Amino acid sequence: MDKSFIKERYARIRLAHNISARRLSMELGQSSEYINQIETGKSMPSVEGLINFCDYFGMSASEFFDDRIAFPVEYKAVADELNKMDAMEIGLVLDLLKLINSKRENR
Repeated sequence: MDKSFIKERYARIRLAHNISARRLSMELGQSSEYINQIETGKSMPSVEGLINFCDYFGMSASEFFDDRIAFPVEYKAVADELNKMDAMEIGLVLDLLKLINSKRENR
């Protein structure tokens, strides 16, 4: 993992929530250019800044840094919905995912 991971993750999460860099910076109590500077690689967030970012979006730092998950916002939304289901329903969703992925692989 390198610096580009952090800046790209910031942008991906922010854009998935459809919030401007300026607005997010202000809502986090930072200067108007704070998020832009991170996303362009001009600066790196402090540990506190990263925690505040994660808290703002309702995710843990481990979710933020999990590079196995390309779309953390969407992944969390799916996981939240799965947590409302019983085992049989989850099995049906899993079967559907396998079907979708098998069709993608056969293209």
